[in-house]
Amino acid sequence: MTKQTKKISIFVLTMMNIALVMSLRGLPLMAKEGLPMLFFLLFAAFVFLIPTALIAAELATGWPGGGGVYRWVKEAFGPRWGFIAIWLQWVQNISWYPTILSFVAGALAYFLYSPSLANSKLFNICIILGVFWGATLINCRGIKASSKLTTLGVILGTIFPGILIIALGFVWLFAGKPLVFLQNPTSFLPDFSNFKSIAFLAGVVLLFAGIEVTAVHAGEVKNPSRDYPRSIFLATLIILGIFSLGSLSIGAVLP
Repeated sequence: MTKQTKKISIFVLTMMNIALVMSLRGLPLMAKEGLPMLFFLLFAAFVFLIPTALIAAELATGWPGGGGVYRWVKEAFGPRWGFIAIWLQWVQNISWYPTILSFVAGALAYFLYSPSLANSKLFNICIILGVFWGATLINCRGIKASSKLTTLGVILGTIFPGILIIALGFVWLFAGKPLVFLQNPTSFLPDFSNFKSIAFLAGVVLLFAGIEVTAVHAGEVKNPSRDYPRSIFLATLIILGIFSLGSLSIGAVLP
């Protein structure tokens, strides 16, 4: 008897896409730019996020058996370049994960009312290694366990706080409070004669990186050619909605 593979739903795959791309840490960075933040968001969305999502959806349905970036590059240029592509995707996580986990450790230190812990190397190392090993052990139990943790983490740690920020922004608006980003109105277009704006634009584009990673799970949905593109598009809408409205909400309240 052939063992049936556990399938994941569109909702779970959407949550996995959101987990890979969206982080609320980018909202204050966007909010402090004022009205130009709308240009940065639209530029990153239409030049990078949406095209990348469309390409990932097309390629994943072209080879629904899985493999992701490795499979795509291998089919085009051969196994050696496929290995290099997936190795580059892996090696960038060596620096990215410790960086973001050190941010988590610092946030946890302030949550525990112990700011001194944020500067403790031992505390940071324990948090980083603890999360690494915890994630590894959970993933060893299979896609069902890891997808449940991902879904729970995204809902409680990203979507719910993002919606709360947006809701409070609307409360501020309907209460008749002044919108801070309109107090000192600036041009919609940033000043690109300043190198800082160009560097910031690159950082905004980087905030949207990673939408293609879940292509390795395309074969684990019931109907890859239909379900994977749907999850990609749904994730893109949620990411853009929370990023744009969340940034505006913070920019409306804080100078």
